[in-house]
Amino acid sequence: MANKFTRFLTDVFSGLTNPKGRVANYTHATRLFLDDSFRLSPRTKFNYYLRIELDKTAHRAQNFSAKHAEEVGLLVKTAELPKFKFDSETLNQYNRKKIVYKMINYEPVNLTFHDDTQGVVSALWAIYYGYYAKDRHLPNTAYEANQYRPTQTTKDLFRYGLDSDITSPLFKSVTIFTMGRKRFIGYTLINPRIVSWQQGQMDYSATSEPAESTMTLEYEAVTYSAGTVSEGSPKGFATLHYDNAPSPLSVAGGGVSNLVGPGGVLDGIESVFGAVGDGTAFSSGKGFLSTAIAAANTYKNIKGLSKDGLKAEAINILSSPAGTQAVANTISGVAGAVFPKNNTGLTTTSGSQKNLTQTEGSS
Repeated sequence: MANKFTRFLTDVFSGLTNPKGRVANYTHATRLFLDDSFRLSPRTKFNYYLRIELDKTAHRAQNFSAKHAEEVGLLVKTAELPKFKFDSETLNQYNRKKIVYKMINYEPVNLTFHDDTQGVVSALWAIYYGYYAKDRHLPNTAYEANQYRPTQTTKDLFRYGLDSDITSPLFKSVTIFTMGRKRFIGYTLINPRIVSWQQGQMDYSATSEPAESTMTLEYEAVTYSAGTVSEGSPKGFATLHYDNAPSPLSVAGGGVSNLVGPGGVLDGIESVFGAVGDGTAFSSGKGFLSTAIAAANTYKNIKGLSKDGLKAEAINILSSPAGTQAVANTISGVAGAVFPKNNTGLTTTSGSQKNLTQTEGSS
C-alpha cells in the first residue's frame, strides 16, 4: 500500500512540474472550442427550424391553417439567413476620405422545400398565388376568344392578374431559428413577399432524386430573438411529428449507473435540481411527473454505482482530455433528446440549463 501511495505522489509531482510530458503540442484550438462546455463551438448547418406565420384572417383555406401551416416549415430543405448590403459613398473631407451610408438594402433569400407527396408545399403556393393573383380562380371562359372587347368598353367581365383588393400581406413573418447547446437564435423576416417561386423539374433520368420547390423572398426588415429550446419554444417547435419517448440512455428513459456522462448520476442530479430551480417541475402535471421519473431513475443509478466503476471513471477523466468531455456532453441540443455528436458517440440532453445571456424574447 505504501508503494502505491508513493508512486501516486510521484506521479502527481511529475504532473505538476512537467504537465505535458516529454512530447506534446499546444492545444489552442481545442481550448477555444471545448472550454466552458463548448461555448464557442461552431454551429452546425443542419440544426435549425423554420416557421412561416400566415395571416389566418387574410385567406379562406382554414383547413390548411388548422392542419398543415406548422408542417410547412418542417419540409424546408435549405434556408438562407438574412443578407444585408449598405449603399455607401466615399466623400472628401479636406482630402480625408470619409465613408458615409446612404441606404441599407435587405437582399432576397432563397428557401428550398421538399415537394411532399401529399402536396402541402404545393398547397402553400396555391394559397399564396390565389391570394394575390385573380388568375387562379377564373373559369375557363375568362380566356375564350370571345372575351376580346373594343377599347371603349368600360369594364371587363373578369378581373385578371393583380387587379384585386388585397391590402394586407398573407405572410406575416418568416423566422429561421438556428440551434445549439439548448439555445436558439431567431432571424425574423418582417412582411416577407414571394418574388419568385420555382416548382422544380421532373426528370425520368434522375436516380430517385426527390423533387423540390424553391421560393425567393424579399422583406422589409429583420428582427432577432434568443431563448431556451424546449417543446413549443420557439413557437411550434417539437409539437408535430416529434418523438417524445425518452431514450434509454437519458435520465428520463432510465439512464446509466455512471457518475458522469449522458444519463449518469451527475446528469440526473442536474436534471432534477434544474427542473426544481427553474419551476419546470411544478409548472404542470407533465413537468412534475417527468421530474419524479428522473429523480427515481437517478436514485436507482446511484445505488448501482460501484467503487471499481468510480475509480475507472476518475482515472479516465484524469488521464485523458477526451474523458473530460463526458462531463459536458449534456450541454447541447434539446432537453430530453439524444443526438449523435462528432467523435463522442451519443449525446443526451436533459433537464434545464443555465442561460449564457439574458436575451429571452425578441429585440
